[in-house]
Amino acid sequence: MCRYIKLRLLISDILKVYFQAALLYFLSSGAFLAEEFSFKLSTKGITFASFQMTAKNDPRTYRISSVFESSGILGAFTRIRIVSGAHGKIGTNDNLDFRPLEVLSKWQSLLNKKQSKIRYKDGKIIYYEVLPKARKNLYAIDPFTLKGVIDPLTVTFWMLKSRTFNQLCRGKKLVSEGQSVISVHFQNKKETDDLIHCQGQFKFLKGFDPHKYKKTNYSFNLTYEKSKQNLNIWTVKLMSFDTRIGLVKALRTR
Repeated sequence: MCRYIKLRLLISDILKVYFQAALLYFLSSGAFLAEEFSFKLSTKGITFASFQMTAKNDPRTYRISSVFESSGILGAFTRIRIVSGAHGKIGTNDNLDFRPLEVLSKWQSLLNKKQSKIRYKDGKIIYYEVLPKARKNLYAIDPFTLKGVIDPLTVTFWMLKSRTFNQLCRGKKLVSEGQSVISVHFQNKKETDDLIHCQGQFKFLKGFDPHKYKKTNYSFNLTYEKSKQNLNIWTVKLMSFDTRIGLVKALRTR
């Protein structure tokens, strides 16, 4: 009987250690995580839009939904609303290796309504459709010749997703919405107080009017802080990026 009790205690201790190890993996790798992001976008001190995203992922798959809405003076004149969703797979060796399978978007304004669908396979676009018709772009690329690209919604999740310290400010992605290609590249990391600033660059590669886009490189900055729930994880607090209209700031509200 005494030997049986000792065996049960040993098994119990082993299970506790296993549970703690599994929990640590769960927290550090992003396994089975659900994340929500809400941002207010502003430029020159004027708020012009809001952006919300909900994302869920397990070790092998991810699913994202988002809503972008104009607000303030811009919202009164444009009433822009873009609803998007994407799902895909995650690489086995890297929990930030997102590989989209399908992306759907619907956007409307005071002037028109459109919707688009893109399907991917092995980093290639295999289906591209915009209804009622794609925007006129004399410099548009052939989307079916691209390799190793992901969609704008997935790259947004890739940038905003909570990360471990070793994953901060690292990585590069090629992005296409079907007509153009942009590269997103983290470059530098700076630490100030309890915050980490990741600096990077958007580079406009193909599919853009060279007369409108004489400048092709635009910088961005992501500011991370430690998660209050788990000090091993860092979460985005603020994002700022250069655009043709000037510096845009995205302040996280949730």
